[in-house]
Amino acid sequence: MPLLATLLIAAATPACAAPAPIAEPWTAWSQTGEANAGIDATDAPALVPGKPMETVLVPVGQVRFAAVPGKGAKEGYGGLFSLSLKEPGRVGIALSGAAWVDVVTEAKAAASVEHGHGPECSGIRKIVWFDLSAGRHIIQIAGAQARSIHVMAAEAEASQGTQ
Repeated sequence: MPLLATLLIAAATPACAAPAPIAEPWTAWSQTGEANAGIDATDAPALVPGKPMETVLVPVGQVRFAAVPGKGAKEGYGGLFSLSLKEPGRVGIALSGAAWVDVVTEAKAAASVEHGHGPECSGIRKIVWFDLSAGRHIIQIAGAQARSIHVMAAEAEASQGTQ
């Protein structure tokens, strides 16, 4: 890469002196558990709302997705996770890196209702919100550029909306 291009990219990328404070429901983001992503729905490790995980993904060609991913099914890394809800509600899925995320219920991908980013310097690259029914859901990650990704599910607080 030419020196000028490298300098321009470095100047455009803000340096973080310290992690940004994160509001609810993401305050646990900096904590971490570890898990290997599942390659099919039967071995998908559970995501527990409010409990982030550093996960090891696999090449997407090895993943047996529960539904065709919206994007990212041909390149990069991916994996599956399960999410069980006792009550219906709005759930956000946060990722530390670029990747596609779907929530699948009974072999059908749920439509996302909102997309956003985490606070600058928080480590949250994206948050995708879904309105989900009670029961078991499969979280699909596809097209990740890196072999590992930090992932967290969080339920929206009614008093806070989705922010």
